[in-house]
Amino acid sequence: MTEDLDPSVAENMQHIREASVGVTNLSERIRSAGGCAKLTMQGLNLNEYLGLVEGAIMDPFQKAGVQLEADVQPGLPAILVDSSKFKELLMELLKNAAEAAQKGGGRCALKICGPGVITPAEQRRVDVLVSNTGSQIAPEKIQEVFRPFHGSKNSNHLGLGLTIAAMLSHQMNIQLGVASENNTTTFWLSCPMA
Repeated sequence: MTEDLDPSVAENMQHIREASVGVTNLSERIRSAGGCAKLTMQGLNLNEYLGLVEGAIMDPFQKAGVQLEADVQPGLPAILVDSSKFKELLMELLKNAAEAAQKGGGRCALKICGPGVITPAEQRRVDVLVSNTGSQIAPEKIQEVFRPFHGSKNSNHLGLGLTIAAMLSHQMNIQLGVASENNTTTFWLSCPMA
């Protein structure tokens, strides 16, 4: 505000500014995931969509210095989702995997398959699996991963990413689950076909 501020006052003002920006961002994430935003459900071709959002998908892995292996079945049927909310959901899972793999020196994989590969074909669902090696969620903690403020990371994380993923999944009729064993954790989404 003025150039002649005491350095400690200037530092405190900077902390206040950073905190207010953080609260604003957090509020927006919670608002949009908490059902306050209107969903526009439409058919989404994942084969085309992944090409459009490839940069965003790769970003957490590049930042973490972790390799992502992708195995996307060609000719996938369209899924019924809100495309922007689906991107938020997918990004929460990918960021989580990249951070866990970085911490444990592991790697990540994204696998997407059509009906009949994982879920029975008559259920008409497309499955998205996000896996990382290098870490495992303790069996007693697995029930808490989708609860707010129960993160397993350091204090810089609020433990909301997977809670937001669960809320978004529920809103779009996407089944979300997790399995963690043998030093590998896999989150999966089972998405309804359009």
